[in-house]
Amino acid sequence: MSCSTSVDWLYRLDSNYSWDSGLSIPEDLVFLDAKGRVRLIIAKEGEITVTRGYSWNGCSPKFCVFDLMLGTPEGVVHRQSGRPKTYHASLGHDAMYQFVGTHPHVKRRHADAFFKQLLRDCDFGPAWLYWAAVRLFGWLVWRGKKSKREWQSRGGRVEELFLDGE
Repeated sequence: MSCSTSVDWLYRLDSNYSWDSGLSIPEDLVFLDAKGRVRLIIAKEGEITVTRGYSWNGCSPKFCVFDLMLGTPEGVVHRQSGRPKTYHASLGHDAMYQFVGTHPHVKRRHADAFFKQLLRDCDFGPAWLYWAAVRLFGWLVWRGKKSKREWQSRGGRVEELFLDGE
């Protein structure tokens, strides 16, 4: 099938994206992907940053069939961002889900709440419906991706991740 020559992602972040989550934590945290690249930063004041180069598939689930992407609609293009209305919400949600369980301050409920917050920030009409779907079924998608991709992500304080070997 021709889908075999496609990439596993729909979007790739051109520059860092940050938002104020309202989540206050005791210290700054960084999260690394399997190749050791910083992919997520949570500042103690609540600013969350997903770093440039991060790739994700938008709102899940998505399936490739005969070179057609089928699955959850991404929404109309937002006037301010020039991107689908779900773009930043799905970005933040996917990045957070990748690191769920790697640190006590990264919980599924936080990721789902940020998803809803970012959908509302861009006035996405069915925000509550998309949020309800991730609350009910997000763990299934997360579990499937984690086992399929064998994420080796890790997170923690800057000192723990970068200074221990020195």
